[in-house]
Amino acid sequence: MKTFVKNFIGTILFAFISISLICCSKDDEMAPARVNTRAADITVSGVITGTNNWSGTVYLDGKVFVVNGTLTIAPGTVIIGKAKATAAEASALIITKTGKIYAEGTMSNPVIFKGESNTKGSWGGIVILGTGAINQPTAQVIEGITSAQAAGNDVTYGTPARNLPQSQIDAFNNTSSGTLRYVRVEYAGAAIAPDNELNAFTFGGVGSGTVLENLQAYYGADDAFEFFGGAANAKYLISTATDDDAFDFDFGYQGKLQFLVAVLDPNGSYSANANGIECDNNATGEQVAPYTRPVISNLTVAGTANGSANGGTVLYGAQFRRASQFVLCNSIIYGYNTCIDYNGTGSYCMANNVIGLISGAIPYNPANPVRINCSEVDATLMKLAAPFAYAGFFTNGRALNPIALPASSGANFSDCLNNDPFFIQVTYKGALNSANYWITGPWVNKVFPN
Repeated sequence: MKTFVKNFIGTILFAFISISLICCSKDDEMAPARVNTRAADITVSGVITGTNNWSGTVYLDGKVFVVNGTLTIAPGTVIIGKAKATAAEASALIITKTGKIYAEGTMSNPVIFKGESNTKGSWGGIVILGTGAINQPTAQVIEGITSAQAAGNDVTYGTPARNLPQSQIDAFNNTSSGTLRYVRVEYAGAAIAPDNELNAFTFGGVGSGTVLENLQAYYGADDAFEFFGGAANAKYLISTATDDDAFDFDFGYQGKLQFLVAVLDPNGSYSANANGIECDNNATGEQVAPYTRPVISNLTVAGTANGSANGGTVLYGAQFRRASQFVLCNSIIYGYNTCIDYNGTGSYCMANNVIGLISGAIPYNPANPVRINCSEVDATLMKLAAPFAYAGFFTNGRALNPIALPASSGANFSDCLNNDPFFIQVTYKGALNSANYWITGPWVNKVFPN
């Protein structure tokens, strides 16, 4: 009898545990707040919370918001933004202030974001929102997203820090939104309206604890990398033929960046205000802290052989304006009609050891804004670049060449960078040379479309 009871109880317990496991598995699969790692393709939409792990192929159906949760994306994952009826509805991934993302690909197995078609602006892009300092009076809603699209969730970014002491600004900026490493974003940049577009990578109030390394923006319809406030630092960024600015800074961004490449496709078409760099304190040029002040070393901005593309003129290699501040060292700008445009009351730029610009601090004179024509320095560039010349960033004119315009000496990390340990001290100017061959491997899309 005892044996029968034990067996009966054991059978009941086994059945109960089995049913519980089946139910839990089913619930986890259906719960909108959790997407488990799996090999099969999945489609995600709306708001996700909790712990989410993506691998294989993931489709974004509209805007996906990570709220009160963490998204981890495995190497080799491909995320595809589904096509929508209007640009305002465009698919995109938005990491809110209460979310984090860990997308860590490898050189041979990157994480790739793209649209369903190889058309610029066919989907939105990646947006990361943080609580870093901004020079606006209130928290902001990022361009390309409306609050109505966020299903009642907070999609603002930034901590208002107007004219606060730098120590308080630094404290607001000392946060992390996660890690992006070996990530490529292709054909992003859908627009709600003119001057209200998403970018390939958009960072709103993102803090200095965030890791941003080895990222490529490929053929986007707006900016490649746009930073609104915060102090996110980054290394090894590539902008390939995006329609507008390669690197855009605004609202008090104060991060550090090293090893940046911006290159144009001479057969491409671009916006009326396309720049290698665009830097503003804010839209009205207020002289208010935190001042937009990126610190950059080892940048290469490569335009085209004649400063035009597809019959149109490309604008500025770098534009510093509207009370912004800027530190640029050990860099190369070429292939634009104007290498640098520098204007705006309260603006300040230090450009040391920069080929294509001038060395030393640039004073602002409202009666005479600084505009340096690239033709004024072409002879120097050609001499330093030989035998690469303007073709240095291209193989047969249509593909990225991993070595361009090497200047093997002359770099200096003490004059304007104060030997900051963030910056890797190399001997050369520009983004790369044969010793630092960092754009190799499948993580970089090197070929321009025909």
